[in-house]
Amino acid sequence: MWYRTRSCRTERRLLAALLMLLATPAAAQQLGPPVQLLPPAPGTRPVEPPPAESAPTPATATDDGITTTPLTQPDFAWYGTLGQGEHPLPRAMWTGTPRALVAAALAQLGPSSSPTLQALTRRLLLSDAAAPAGADPQDQPSLLALRLTRLAALGDSDGAMAVLDALPPKLRDEENLARLRVELLFARNDPRDGCQQAQSGVAEYQGVWWARAVIACQALTGEHAQAALGLSLLREQKAPPDPVFDALVEAATGHRAKLEKLPQPSPILLTLLAAAKLPLPDAAVATADLASLRGWATNELVPAAQRLLAGERAASLGALAPQALGELYAKVEFKPEELGAAIRRSKLPTSARERALLYQVARTDPATAVRATALKALLAEAHARGDFVVMARVAAPLLVQLTPSDDLAPFAGDAARALIVAGETSDALHWQSVLLHADPDQFARIGVLLDLANAPRGDAAASEGAPSDARLTAPQKTLLLALETGLGKPVDASDWAPLLAPPHSGAMPSPAIWLDQRRATADRRIGETVLMTVLLAHDGERLTQEPTVLARVVSSLALVNLESEARALAVEAALDAGL
Repeated sequence: MWYRTRSCRTERRLLAALLMLLATPAAAQQLGPPVQLLPPAPGTRPVEPPPAESAPTPATATDDGITTTPLTQPDFAWYGTLGQGEHPLPRAMWTGTPRALVAAALAQLGPSSSPTLQALTRRLLLSDAAAPAGADPQDQPSLLALRLTRLAALGDSDGAMAVLDALPPKLRDEENLARLRVELLFARNDPRDGCQQAQSGVAEYQGVWWARAVIACQALTGEHAQAALGLSLLREQKAPPDPVFDALVEAATGHRAKLEKLPQPSPILLTLLAAAKLPLPDAAVATADLASLRGWATNELVPAAQRLLAGERAASLGALAPQALGELYAKVEFKPEELGAAIRRSKLPTSARERALLYQVARTDPATAVRATALKALLAEAHARGDFVVMARVAAPLLVQLTPSDDLAPFAGDAARALIVAGETSDALHWQSVLLHADPDQFARIGVLLDLANAPRGDAAASEGAPSDARLTAPQKTLLLALETGLGKPVDASDWAPLLAPPHSGAMPSPAIWLDQRRATADRRIGETVLMTVLLAHDGERLTQEPTVLARVVSSLALVNLESEARALAVEAALDAGL
């Protein structure tokens, strides 16, 4: 316990003070009764412990000749909550994969702007499966804790909480999981239940983190004197200083404060920030974890305009649904003259607020041409910013309300691309048909994307071939041939001949990931293939644009019966390349 290094008298004072904080009736009254968990949603399976996966304990014989075999402990490391309608990966997906490899790879699993990689990662982490073989090292976090931490880091607070709620109360890493539960509750904007869990945790685990969680709760529930006392006791005990936390507690208790930097945002800190009615610094949006960003973006106590940057980043990296970002855009307040000026404006948006303004024009203006112009500007700016796929999914519900026509031909290419990446290929075909005579090059490029997506084609589309070589750059040709090769489409050696220059470069991804991914795919080890393929496809937070890697990625996914995901990645890669 963090306070045992001081004198016994000081120790007793601190313990008494903390217990007083926890026992305050006013806090319990303001927090309200415990939240009752909802019953399982229809279609989901009931919670059952996984079967024992470890080796059986040797049988022993008693004096009366009866042989007994002790029951093995169930392994909850990969207990999952996905229902059948959410397409979980097979229960035996980790067969043949060592536990140590999975633990090491999980640490490398980061956020991605690719919706396909986001969905694959979620399915991998939330599918119910027999745990990988092996034991957790005694001096390191368990595989269960690593997995739940990854879910939280990727912004899936609901998924991580669903697994936590389904687990038995006593597990290894119990304190780590208890802390994670508190953070997740704050990230879901449920400070009442979060504070109840913090009050229970500080009595059992104690420590600086728990003390600060309780102090934050006292500040949030109006018990300002107790919060100030808690801060004083922490300073007296020479706990590691946290000036940002101290400033936010004081601001939440009514003291004037100005926060220019927030170096390590967390759900609890952002809850205090909202309570103090302070804005989230722009720089903090780039460094905050996705669970915190999602919590801030959905916190109705914060004005919508102050949530835009967090909402856009959370949506870009899969922590916030595109529909939720559209709803956030719609909540920003504008004056009528601002909407009118946006209609006449010809420049692309330069800020999140201007994107929200154009979204509202595209959603509400009665004139079809005006709505199309606003959507075209949104999509063009998103493409320049590298977020076309996200904006396409935000705009798709508005696009399907527009009727393609020759008058909208300049917008038809962008509309078709956005609808393809959003999965609305039948609507995309109508927009493509507008381009048949108006812009044959665009028509052919849309056809390439539809072919990669394996979408049905109309007679007019089928009669038109792919873009001629003159219409594609050498990198685009190389990428397209690599994707077609990965998807199993015949590619002749002569197709590669014009692309052998410039000279070959030896740059390659991590050999450990590259070689293990190939072996896992060959042996059809599903979980390992998906995990290594997701790592291989990452280039920072983006989908890689390396043709060799993309060919391997789409080929491996198709080989393990994930062809639709392979094609979706191929479409994303082609769009990123300018097709």
